[in-house]
Amino acid sequence: MRNEKLILNLPPELVEAIEKKAKREKKKKEDLIKELLAFYLSIEDRKTRIKREIAKSYKTSSETSLFFSREFFELEQELYRELFKNFK
Repeated sequence: MRNEKLILNLPPELVEAIEKKAKREKKKKEDLIKELLAFYLSIEDRKTRIKREIAKSYKTSSETSLFFSREFFELEQELYRELFKNFK
């Protein structure tokens, strides 16, 4: 893997936070920033996968609900007619 130089303009507060964290962890700022970016990207990828899985689960759940609604519609109607025939 080839390293590329990247120039960033960051707000002073962020630079200060990075410098403090690098000092606490006894790391070079460059190494800390690499770790932080890799971590952020992995979290974003994970969020995307989770969103896809949730959407897939909702779709499966809705399909199942629709299936049972269709399967039991006639039976449900028959039961309602039977239960409420005396209320007319």
